[in-house]
Amino acid sequence: MPDVRARYPELIRLGSTADDPPVIIGQACGACGRRSFPPDPYGCEACGAAVDRLTSTELAAVGVIHAVATVHRHHHPRPETPFTVATIVLDDGVTLKGVLTGDTSAVGVGSRVRGVTVPWDTDDDGTEVVDLRFETVGGEG
Repeated sequence: MPDVRARYPELIRLGSTADDPPVIIGQACGACGRRSFPPDPYGCEACGAAVDRLTSTELAAVGVIHAVATVHRHHHPRPETPFTVATIVLDDGVTLKGVLTGDTSAVGVGSRVRGVTVPWDTDDDGTEVVDLRFETVGGEG
């Protein structure tokens, strides 16, 4: 199996095998317990606790879509347009935006999704670089 790394290894931890789901690296506040993503270098957004009260925490890349839109034009060559982006509330309580993969024609508010990795690039040394995307769970849409 070739070497593989996440496009943003400080934000995504890959599973030990290709079948293991990726894990999102967020933060938890030691004062109020709020979880957040991406990690915040300034402190807790909810209670104002200093950054030294925040600790790294793993978030399961599984949740429910709360909003969805198809992007037809944007300023980067990747992902290729059109693509579908969603606001996802993870089961761990964190809200984030993610790009969907697969057939998104029936995806809507309330669809369950899970994180998957997709090929992004190859480093000069041959290491495959993968990026996080979300797909519907169990064919739901």
